[in-house]
Amino acid sequence: MYYGHGLQVQTPDAGQIQSVVLVRPGSQTHAFDMDQRLVELSFTTASGSLTVSAPPTPYIAPPGYYMLFVLNSAGVPSLARFVRLAYGTPANQAPTATIASPASNVTVNPGGSISFTGSGADPDGTVASYAWTFAGGSPAASTQAAPGAVTYSTPGSYTASLIVTDNAGAASVAATRTITVADFSLSATPASRSVLPAAGTTYTATVAPITGFTGTVAFDVVGLPAGASAAFTPASVSSAGSTTLAVSTSAATPVGTHPLTITGTSGPITRSTTVTLSVAGSFSLSVSPPSRTVPRNGNTTYAVTLVPGTGFTGPVTFSISALPQNVTARFSPTSVTTSGTTTLTLDTKKNVAPGTYALTVSGTSNGQVRSVPITLIVQ
Repeated sequence: MYYGHGLQVQTPDAGQIQSVVLVRPGSQTHAFDMDQRLVELSFTTASGSLTVSAPPTPYIAPPGYYMLFVLNSAGVPSLARFVRLAYGTPANQAPTATIASPASNVTVNPGGSISFTGSGADPDGTVASYAWTFAGGSPAASTQAAPGAVTYSTPGSYTASLIVTDNAGAASVAATRTITVADFSLSATPASRSVLPAAGTTYTATVAPITGFTGTVAFDVVGLPAGASAAFTPASVSSAGSTTLAVSTSAATPVGTHPLTITGTSGPITRSTTVTLSVAGSFSLSVSPPSRTVPRNGNTTYAVTLVPGTGFTGPVTFSISALPQNVTARFSPTSVTTSGTTTLTLDTKKNVAPGTYALTVSGTSNGQVRSVPITLIVQ
């Protein structure tokens, strides 16, 4: 203990203390004790602590070792503890910093705000200043005890800290909170769709949460070709889920492959994924000759020609329908890419019924079907 200063003791029974005394150990010289003395000290109590004031001068209690006793309200003394009275000033004790809000670590959606408040305590002085740092936040720092709302925009994990400094210049250990800014991912299926001009198709876009994301994601699409339109159902999802993107084309939509970028936005964060829209060109078929006559147990041929429209690339596969019994058909080749001709051969058996038959030749490409009627006369 130092003259004129205090000594703080932690005790759960501070409210039961009646007095605090110093007792100087005795020293015998012949038959007299010339050194022993008892000094009652002033003190104050608080919840769980006792602050004792040392004698102001050595005239009341000379420097040296003393036994310190605490007496409760019944006058029962505690076990003694030796203390030493000395000249000088006690070392300054560092203050402590406390973050009251938030009370624990926090996860926030991008663009979300957190309210910060803090306090400081100094056992032997006063708190002179506050220093907050908010990594990843806006504002990034504050010197207020209660800086209020701090906004976090970029996904990641960040540390917010508070350091207080006392009137003697001692700084506290930093009080900290971990702030996690959540994120989300965006994907779409299928990766590619093919559609005819003036037709439509759909894609599915899916939001998946990352690190506790609970925000609302709104959708958009860019890169639509001329004459095309799009709509999302639903227009947004919360936390996680899927939306259907419906794309409609018109007769004016150009043939070709068009990359579309689907975006999802929540607060300041946008995630994107890319799909492909292929607008196929049209085609037609012609058959020469349109009619053939063949005897039973014979064969005949037709030339089937693929006529491509603007931008058409195929391929086209061929088929025939309404063949009579005992007549078989074959195409050579079975498909044609972009443009060209295939040979249709019809074989009749000897037991085929004579007559005139209406047949249909078809070509199929990317969902498009084109058909041409032909006639087979069996004699």
